[in-house]
Amino acid sequence: MVLRVVLVALQALAFVAFVAVALAASDDTVQLSETFGGPHGTEFSDQASVVAGETVSFITIRTGERVDGISLGVSAPTAQTFTHGGTGGTDNTLTLGTGEYITSVVAHWDKKDGHTRIFYLSFTTSAGNSISGGTQTDSTGSATAPDGYQLAGFYGRGGDEIDLLGAIWASIAGTMESPATVAPANISASADGKTASSASAAQATTVPTTTSASSAQESPTQAEIYASSGSATASSTGSVAITSSGSTAAVNSTTSSTGSATDDGTLTTPESPSTTAPTTSGPATQLSQTFGGPHGTEFSDLTLATSGQTITSITVRAGDRIDGLTLVVSAPTAQTFTHGGTGGTENTLTLGAGEYITSMEAHWGQKDGHTRIFYLSFGTSAGNSITGGTQTDESGSASAPDGYQLGGFFGRDGDEIDLLGVVWTSIVVVDDTATSSAAATVSDSDIVLSDLYGGPHGVAFSDIDSIKFAQRASSITVRSGERVDAVTLNVATPTEVTMNHGGSGGTENTLTLGAGEYITSMEAHWGKKDDHTRVFYLNFVTSAGNSISGGTQTDDKATATAPDGFQLGGFYGRAEDEVDQLGAIWTRMSAVDLVLTDEQESSGSSLMYGTTIRNWVGSTVGVASDTACYRKSVDYNSTNICPLGYGKDGDDCIAQCPMAYPVSCSLECIPQNDDCALETLSKIGSVVAVALNAASGGVFGEILAVYKTAKWAVTCVANIVTVIRGLIFYLRYRQTTAPEGDTAELLTVAYQTDVVVYDLPVAVCTCLGIQVPSGAKFADTVLKIVEGIVKQAITNGDEIISTGENVLNLLTGAGALNSTDSTVDELQDLIDTNSSCGYELKRLTDHVVRSVNEIRNTTPDALVDDIRVTVYQSSIVMNDIPAVTNYCMKELLGNKTITAAFETRDMLRKTFGVIIDELVETGTTDMGKDVAEDEYMLKVANMGLVVLSTIDPTGIAYMASQFVQPICGPTAYLGEIDDGRLYDALGLTTVDEAFTGSYGTWTKTGDGVVHLIFESVDTEDVTVVVHSGGDKYAEVDVAAGDTVTWDATVPELQDKNMYLDRWRPGLLGLPGSGGGSLLLWIPRSSEGGHLEMHVRINVS
Repeated sequence: MVLRVVLVALQALAFVAFVAVALAASDDTVQLSETFGGPHGTEFSDQASVVAGETVSFITIRTGERVDGISLGVSAPTAQTFTHGGTGGTDNTLTLGTGEYITSVVAHWDKKDGHTRIFYLSFTTSAGNSISGGTQTDSTGSATAPDGYQLAGFYGRGGDEIDLLGAIWASIAGTMESPATVAPANISASADGKTASSASAAQATTVPTTTSASSAQESPTQAEIYASSGSATASSTGSVAITSSGSTAAVNSTTSSTGSATDDGTLTTPESPSTTAPTTSGPATQLSQTFGGPHGTEFSDLTLATSGQTITSITVRAGDRIDGLTLVVSAPTAQTFTHGGTGGTENTLTLGAGEYITSMEAHWGQKDGHTRIFYLSFGTSAGNSITGGTQTDESGSASAPDGYQLGGFFGRDGDEIDLLGVVWTSIVVVDDTATSSAAATVSDSDIVLSDLYGGPHGVAFSDIDSIKFAQRASSITVRSGERVDAVTLNVATPTEVTMNHGGSGGTENTLTLGAGEYITSMEAHWGKKDDHTRVFYLNFVTSAGNSISGGTQTDDKATATAPDGFQLGGFYGRAEDEVDQLGAIWTRMSAVDLVLTDEQESSGSSLMYGTTIRNWVGSTVGVASDTACYRKSVDYNSTNICPLGYGKDGDDCIAQCPMAYPVSCSLECIPQNDDCALETLSKIGSVVAVALNAASGGVFGEILAVYKTAKWAVTCVANIVTVIRGLIFYLRYRQTTAPEGDTAELLTVAYQTDVVVYDLPVAVCTCLGIQVPSGAKFADTVLKIVEGIVKQAITNGDEIISTGENVLNLLTGAGALNSTDSTVDELQDLIDTNSSCGYELKRLTDHVVRSVNEIRNTTPDALVDDIRVTVYQSSIVMNDIPAVTNYCMKELLGNKTITAAFETRDMLRKTFGVIIDELVETGTTDMGKDVAEDEYMLKVANMGLVVLSTIDPTGIAYMASQFVQPICGPTAYLGEIDDGRLYDALGLTTVDEAFTGSYGTWTKTGDGVVHLIFESVDTEDVTVVVHSGGDKYAEVDVAAGDTVTWDATVPELQDKNMYLDRWRPGLLGLPGSGGGSLLLWIPRSSEGGHLEMHVRINVS
């Protein structure tokens, strides 16, 4: 209680100082109302764009049960539209007449999912007209424009909905005298910690009617918004009046406009329903998810769709199903996108000026064994819609990101539409060639292959996987007699590598390169020997003019020269006892290598620390531990949807084949390059059930046995120390990014973090030896201890956890430690390791349990299969588990090989998969034999996973290996993958010769395209089969010596492995194996993503 009083007093003093500054530098033409709502979402403000004398033409409210979004159209002196919030809800627009102004606003707010949101808004004009939307609540407030002012913009916080809202009043006339500004007076702190104040701002009206205590406490002032977001600048001025209800009135404050943001923090610019489009800071195009099945022929409008398009009309041709689609574009280039067949009845919607298509709903089902699109509905920014087809039980929808419209399609079609996604295009023109990012990335243009010289004999090889851009070659050796027996390139830095190809015959001739010297050209001669074409002669020339040669010259010869700025990085070709065929791999000398240990911002919201290393698939995910695995199956949910990573198979959902077993074989998956048996075991179902039960049932038994032997005090300290370390890390970040933050401000932000709200109380409960209560409703004793620890963390920082003695003093002084049988030395050993991986894993499990609980409590009658689908698509599965387990990689690399570190991370992810499945199953099925659901789930987490905070992750993986069985769940928990070359970032592997030397790049930010370039050096025509998630997806015919491209999109292939195998005609024209395979992972990306791969097709 004393802490709250001190906090309020410090805030009050800060506000007085803030007002004093504002009085000296106020802009009299603009004033701010109080704010209504809560401190969630991302800050936005229109004030930088608001001017006196505006003509407001319309206001739009988008609402359902709550207020989703709001738009204000300004026609003069500069045409612009202010839009905030999301795109959900139903539009309601009020168009203002000449000389009509908006003069008042009424807001209602309440709680939704623990966040305070705006539930209802009403605006009234000077002509007595009004507009409203949403649901009224008991917590209300209103604001009225000062005399001579009108509503000219908004400020507050938002995401997919409006969380906090205040009005920006501007002078109706171009210039006028503003009413005097009166500073708040009589600020005092009452004994119970509530703030009492009185203030007046002449002509400004603040009329909160009924405000609940909780809502009032959550309504931050404008000054607090700026402080918490770190966006305040030296030029920002303003004054704040604190009312007795806890809401605030702010006037004459200046800041920059930041737009609105989605719940995941991604900054976006909202869509406008007016003829004036909003600004867009994103790429020119974005892709939606896809709906439908993997049949038909692939199509995409992505390369033709551009930003700034004007869409004239959309036509749906439909009968029982969707036959075809047509989208007509009139500007900047007139073009028509048509897909599907010509059947069905046409239904056309012509768009008005400034009208955009902003949403698509799709339904799909089976027809003749193929998944087809059965129904489509499109909605526009003006509230118009067009539909066609027949609705089914399987459906999905996609909405345009803020500032985007439907500008094209991608998918698969034939006579009907089989698969469909939307190409969203920026409403305003975007220059995609401009970039301000200085971060290192990868580029396909950094590697250039020369032509191949010689013949198609020997064994295919390539150095592409061994090359580093930063490498420096120290020497080159040619072994030769009459012909070239071998060639060797020695690399000295960054690591010593020897690239040797050919046999051991001939005489060695070596050229040692000087400092800064590199190889710039290769001359090759070839001829016949025993009916095989071999390389007879080689000559290499360096940048310093030195050269080395060997062998016998022939009439057939050629010279390959490095492009400007490139050097010889390695070789590719064919060889055995001699060199049969040789080509140079040129690499750009200025290119930067991306390495695994590069620091990256974590995408996982559960990770306590802000940075981790690159999240790459690595080389071990695709390693099979057995000859086959059984595919796990689960039921549909109540809407016939399968969980993420599963596909439909008759009347249930079956796991997509994972990286380790990428080849589908009925109810089995088999390893890369293996052939499916002619028969599939029909009795596999019972085996799967027995093995799965054994796997999931053994998790907690194994961990519990270890937990019982662990020392309680060590566990307690491990939890507390790691939480404190994370809190200190967060507060230090706050101090460095917001220099104005003082102790009171740090306390405020600390108490708003998940660390204090959930993690620290859980750790204190562990230390006190009490169970974590259901719903995480902690006792006053626990909260008092938490308050003491937080104050110590802010006051003394790292010092309190610098020694074991300090930790014991802290915990006993705060009341967290009841007793201990450990010595200070043992505690000191734990602290000296400075390891937080184990605790992060335990903490993550706490959050998994809480997430499942929240889903269960929100939908108490939900089926297990509904909860599974929801959990698999949750942020904790998509982002948090990948982030936390990758964070452990950073620690493991300190004393483990890269392979061992990847293996450990993979095993941890598999372990969490088993744990989540166990929690989903047992948490929603109570047969009367277990403890009540809520208590049981929390108890499981505390008993089973607490030990993970005190032991080495490699030990955890060994223990987990005892129960993770070879049953195919889908490859999961990989998360979004960071930039890199394909064999690093996406785990590209080839088996046998067919695709040896294939290479490419993945970038997390991109156009959403998967671009494959098939480059044949084969002597025969072949067909490459593309598999996705174990299922055949496409066939690509490649003629001998030809180059063929194949394009798909990231959304249609994401979160599955891509597997290529090659076929050529065999006996009697029947398909025969082509001698090799290629495997890699296709990740999802919230930033579009782009995959570029050169698929080399060799003789084999």
